[in-house]
This record gives sequence, C-alpha cells and structure tokens, in this order.
Amino acid sequence: MNISIKQLRAFLALAEMENFTKASELVNLSQPAFSALIATLEQEIGFRLFDRDTRKVQLNFDGFYFIELARNLVHSYDNTIENIKRYANGEEGCITVAVLPSLAVKWLPEVIAKFYLENPEIRVKILDTQWDRCLHAIIDNSADIAIAAGTPTLKDIQAELLFSDDFYLICHRQNELAKKDSVQLKDLEGQQFIAFSQGTSIRLYTDQLTQLYNIQYTMEVRQLTTMMGLIAVNQGVSITTGLTLFQFEHDNIAIIPFKDLSLKRAVYLIKKKERQLSQQAEKLYNFIKNNNIKD
Repeated sequence: MNISIKQLRAFLALAEMENFTKASELVNLSQPAFSALIATLEQEIGFRLFDRDTRKVQLNFDGFYFIELARNLVHSYDNTIENIKRYANGEEGCITVAVLPSLAVKWLPEVIAKFYLENPEIRVKILDTQWDRCLHAIIDNSADIAIAAGTPTLKDIQAELLFSDDFYLICHRQNELAKKDSVQLKDLEGQQFIAFSQGTSIRLYTDQLTQLYNIQYTMEVRQLTTMMGLIAVNQGVSITTGLTLFQFEHDNIAIIPFKDLSLKRAVYLIKKKERQLSQQAEKLYNFIKNNNIKD
C-alpha cells in the first residue's frame, strides 16, 4: 500500500469542506487534480470514503473510521518534519559528554544549567568516568566531547586547555600540618598518604610527586566521599584539587595550600580530530570554550 501525505491532506480537506471545489481551493490544487488524489486514495486503500450527491460530499462509515488514522499520520509527519528542521538548525538533539567524576559533581552541572538557558531543547547525556575512559569514549564515538585532565597524547583527538586547577593538602585538624598556613611538599614525607586509585586524574600527578619526594602510599581509594571519610577520622593525608574542595568541607578536615607546588591539574576540552561534531555538540563545545566557566 502506497499512500502519500498529499493524498491524506486532500482527504482531510474534503472531509472538512464537504465540497470538491472548496476543498481543492483549500489545498491549492485544480479540481481535476484534487479529484484524482481522492480517487487514487480510495483505490489504494480498497474502499470508498465518501457518500456523494449533487449537492454535498459526506464521510461514510468507513470514512469516519479512516479520518482518525489520517489525522494521526499527518500530525506525526508534520511533527517529524519539524523535528528534522529543528535538528538541522541546531535547536534540538542529544549530546553525550564524557567527564571526570570530580568535575561532574559541581562544575559541569553549573555549565549545563547556563547552557540550557540558551538552548532549552538540547538534551545532554553525561558519562562520568575516569580520565582514560573519557579519552576512549571519544575514540570509539560513544561520546561527542570530553572534559578530562592530564595531557592527552592520543593522535586521534584534539584537546584544548580550558583551565588549570590548583592542588591542596587535606588532613585532619589534629594533624601537625593543620597548624600551618601553607605547606611544602617535603612536609608530606613520613605522613600516611592516602592516594586516589590508578586511572584517576589526580593519581597521575601524585605519582609524579612520589618520584621526587619520599612519599609512600598507605591506602588507595576511588571516590571523593571515601577520601573525605578517611581524612575526617584521621587515617592519613592527601592531595586534592580546588574544584573538589567543596567535598571536604567538614569540621574535622583542614584544607591547606602549597607554597612550593607549581604543579597544576590541567583540564582539557576534547573532541575527535577527524569527526565533525553535530551542530548541537558544536554549540556546547564552543559554549564551554568561550565562557569563563571555572569562575
């Protein structure tokens, strides 16, 4: 069965006007062309839709059944065309963003909230995962853009520096280091150091420090909340970044800046080098790049 939208619109016009001349004018067709559409529609579906006399054309029993189907089909078609137009204009669609969990808790939601003010029809799917998985999500096309730390070295990706995030010492208030206004890296020697687990972005940086100073890992955790709990009961010290400090706002925890730590966590905006972003993803990419989000 091959029914066209043009035939359905002609049928709906005739059902409304109950007159071939008026209905053909409504859809801007000549009466012979209009009559041919109705005839071929009835031939295609296998039954008549109208009772005709010299004065009026009216829906018959089968026509009343068919009209609801026709309305639904035309409505669905019109909505589909409108959605295609909106997508083509970058007004609608879904974007997948791979992002570090530490950025997905507070930083990214603030970004998305601002973006939605200007683009309420675009949906964003957030894939919060480790930095290496953020990169692979770009490579295997399971994410449109990524926001990750470290220096991306994969040849298939394009990375732009967004900002650099400072590191801070976190420790229990009873720890001797809590008395200091600022600390040096050598102050960590001999401390029970709780590390973030392999694959996390902060671990990339603390591994560099252990090569330069006598810092020994005594425990490893993956989640910020777990780290907060251990520090709060005085099980060790650790290093975290400025964007995660809100997670460590606890009566028992001291947050202390470093006086000699030039090392910063670089946060990059990433996309696949040879893949053209959709208009929607391009909007979000440029929004993040061009707005001073960190502040």
